Amino acid sequence: MWLNILRFISANPARVKVLTSKVAKRAAGENDRGSPQNDVWIAANSVSAEEIASALDPKLWNEALEFGRSLRERAAAILNDIPFDLGGGGHDIFLYWLTRYVRPKVVVETGVAAGWSSSAFLAAIAKNEGGTLFSSDFPYFRLPDPERFIGVLVEEELRRNWVLEIESDRVNLPRILDQIDEVSLFHYDSDKMASGREFAINLVRKKLAPAGLIIMDDITNDDWFRNYVTRQRLPHFVIDGRYGFIGTLAPIAGGTGAFSTA
Repeated sequence: MWLNILRFISANPARVKVLTSKVAKRAAGENDRGSPQNDVWIAANSVSAEEIASALDPKLWNEALEFGRSLRERAAAILNDIPFDLGGGGHDIFLYWLTRYVRPKVVVETGVAAGWSSSAFLAAIAKNEGGTLFSSDFPYFRLPDPERFIGVLVEEELRRNWVLEIESDRVNLPRILDQIDEVSLFHYDSDKMASGREFAINLVRKKLAPAGLIIMDDITNDDWFRNYVTRQRLPHFVIDGRYGFIGTLAPIAGGTGAFSTA
């Protein structure tokens, strides 16, 4: 492992700062489990992905379920041949449905890993016949040649609509936002610590479209999401007790129904 880390750093010495920051934050307990009050709040604000999708566009939900089955078959064939754990994915089925439903012009995500969510966004973008995905990821530095595993599940023909940056979010996100006028859909699934969430959300909101939507994974890790949306009085809801949404589905161009628990 240490040899892999040394190789990773030697390829780009600037990565030392990122790794040092990660270690320091974890040592300080910045990513401790959320409070019991947070769990209660999440449960009170949570609805199921299937409930929303089936109510707003059941035909697209069936299409998303079929996409999910196909992706899992593809993933089993690819990941079984990789002798490393690349981590799990986000809610790829719902992300596919959401992208088909709202038809965003620009999707930005943090956290790629094997490419579960990236595959969902890109497959839906291709089906929509329009849109671009901008992704930020930091390689698994403990692995040999880690860059080659980023987005390994993404099919080659989908990559033409993909811009991938592979340094830290603090480098990648400003670089991505400089390339676009506004963000239609933002999916956050990288640094689980409060400082990482704060940096990314505040930065992206400066270019968020008027009807744009923000999705944050793993909001049970700490109280950050709950505190943020309540303090700023932002419209919000929670999917399946894990994914926090800022915004509503009702006003987004391309949608055919309305949903809000705000």
